[in-house]
Amino acid sequence: MKRIFYILCMGVALTTFSQQDPLYSQYQFNQLMINPAYAGIYERFSVGAISRFQWAGIDGAPQTNTITANSSLAEGKIGLGAVVLNDRFGVSSNYEIQLATSYNIQFSKEAKLAMGIQGGWIQYTYDFSNVNMDFMDDPEIVNNHDNFSKPNFGVGFMLMHTNYFVGASVPRILNVSVTDGANQSDRYKRHYYLTGGFVFDVNRIPVKGTALIRSMAGETYSVDLTASAFLDEVMWAGVSIRDLKHFGILGIFQLGENLKLGYSFELPTNNLIYGNYGTHEVSVSYNIRYGYGRQEPIFF
Repeated sequence: MKRIFYILCMGVALTTFSQQDPLYSQYQFNQLMINPAYAGIYERFSVGAISRFQWAGIDGAPQTNTITANSSLAEGKIGLGAVVLNDRFGVSSNYEIQLATSYNIQFSKEAKLAMGIQGGWIQYTYDFSNVNMDFMDDPEIVNNHDNFSKPNFGVGFMLMHTNYFVGASVPRILNVSVTDGANQSDRYKRHYYLTGGFVFDVNRIPVKGTALIRSMAGETYSVDLTASAFLDEVMWAGVSIRDLKHFGILGIFQLGENLKLGYSFELPTNNLIYGNYGTHEVSVSYNIRYGYGRQEPIFF
């Protein structure tokens, strides 16, 4: 009961004041989830799914399920993509669909600049049916948590090279506020993303380092750092750290030419380490390269 109450309090706080974007540990292998410029940046068709279970074993803990698809057109000049996700935390469950397009400028055989936009719809829902309360007469709960839907749109840029990348994006530009006629509350605040990464060889083994800085409307920020190595050309194995508080390991397995499976595990170092089984993230993706593909190999 104490765990349920703890998570419920966090869920109400986030949905009453501001909902944050979902977190991902494996973002560096599929950045369409945070940057529309990634759509079609590689000359291939790709479809993937990723599920994240945060603080496993705690009732009401965050869960995110995401499906993505993207493809390049016009010999790599145009990209199209789609993101469908469900993000659950406490009493809130948000459903979202975004459609993205990008335009790519090829500088050389190895490098291109991508500019992307996306637009879509987000449905915000709240379910108090599983909450055991003696009295449901709190107006903050009864009146201010109606289900509603809002449109949103985003932009992004990415410079992609076979050995490095730099990206900047705002996936959802519009803040979301609701009012009950007397009071107004923020349900979502704009997030800013800055990403970068590079690959170099160590004894003929590709080693990759990536970084992500995420800021929510200038109020809070988070820093992710990941280092991984491509072992025997069949598996990316790596470690990650977020805000010097959350540490993790990850593995991305290359099963044949087109199929990839991924898994990552995280543990916090604060009080959340007690009473849960860590954070788990699993992914699967299938890629088909087009005949005019010019960028080999794909590292990001």
